[in-house]
Amino acid sequence: MYLPVTETGRIPVDAQGQPVLVAEPAGDILVEAGAVYAFLLDTAIAEKLGSLQDASFFNGQSDILKAVHVIRNRREARFDPRTGEELQYPAPGVVGRVGDRYVFPRLDPAVIGIIHHPESERILLARNRHRPGFFSLIAGYVEPGETLEAAMEREALEETGRRLHTVRYWGSQPWPPSGSLMVGFSAVTEDVEAVCDTDEELAEVRWVTRADLPSMTIARKGSIAHTMIMEWFHGDETGSVPAR
Repeated sequence: MYLPVTETGRIPVDAQGQPVLVAEPAGDILVEAGAVYAFLLDTAIAEKLGSLQDASFFNGQSDILKAVHVIRNRREARFDPRTGEELQYPAPGVVGRVGDRYVFPRLDPAVIGIIHHPESERILLARNRHRPGFFSLIAGYVEPGETLEAAMEREALEETGRRLHTVRYWGSQPWPPSGSLMVGFSAVTEDVEAVCDTDEELAEVRWVTRADLPSMTIARKGSIAHTMIMEWFHGDETGSVPAR
């Protein structure tokens, strides 16, 4: 049985929320990801099989998430970036090849952080100008030469004007739709207000208490941002993140 994946990384599920499998692949891209055999299927056809769900719906199902990531990579990595020759993808269809040269799937590291104020039970949430319908955590991609911690500090300063310290690893989550690995951090800032100009990527930055959170629309369930926010929401009275 084969798992259909659309060009936007969505998967049809049945009324019970289970991925819809088909007997024969109907696309030109076929990959093997652990126990999952997946293929690329046109969205219009996939919609007839079931309700389409994105990666957050399958949080924790590593084989399905890998399949989505590899399908995306196959759509985008058609040629060797060094020579320009067309890549071949022998079974299991994950690693590209030109002669003896291998081209592995690209993985872009990104950071995301829950930022605490040390003297009050508040965290910093924001709305992105391109996705203004919900509040989430501060996040961004890692630049060449940066450590993950330095990337988190830079992103917070650029986007919110706040200086971070005590940047500590929280956890991680693959994010196949963008080919990313999201690395989560907990951090602290004393800067209640911005101390410098920002890049204006965010439409709004807000300090949020636990009392504020139930009335707010936040990042969707299944995302690392939602998990981190809700872990803080259910944390102890000091605002610290419970031990993992």
